[in-house]
Amino acid sequence: MRASLALLAVLLLTPQAALAVISFTQLDDDVFSVSHRVKIIGSRGKATRLVYTKAASLCIAAGYSHYKVLNQESEASQHDDSANASVRVKYFQQDGDDRIGCDKSADPNYVAEASAKLRQRGYTPPPPMARPVAAAAPGSAPAAEPGTPAGSCTLEQIAAMARAGLTDQKIRAACR
Repeated sequence: MRASLALLAVLLLTPQAALAVISFTQLDDDVFSVSHRVKIIGSRGKATRLVYTKAASLCIAAGYSHYKVLNQESEASQHDDSANASVRVKYFQQDGDDRIGCDKSADPNYVAEASAKLRQRGYTPPPPMARPVAAAAPGSAPAAEPGTPAGSCTLEQIAAMARAGLTDQKIRAACR
């Protein structure tokens, strides 16, 4: 009886984050579904907050810096079921419209756990993005068009496309 009470006290005093496990499914190269179910005591709000922490942590572990929420679901705890939340996210290597930075809400413990699970599943992270360079005419220094953001091609990629005979217009389109 005393052992049961002691175990219950330890469980109640132990932060739930320490008991939580990161659960995710890769749906596409950069799209993941992340879920969290409150294990002992908690609300739908707690489940939702934790699923976003897990999504941000997975983002970092998978080699990205930002994410966009595609879909989210949560349920309040029922008499026979715990509160839970899930989120479907698309990851990106740069900021953009409706994108959330991963580093602000990622948890180092979840990042480590997600990294291990990704390695175990044979996940290959995306190649790091090269410094963006806009297309330029062959023989001239590459520069962004006035009023437009720089493209996403490296100088070597632009040079190869120019050597292959692509027009400036086609090179610019390929680098956007």
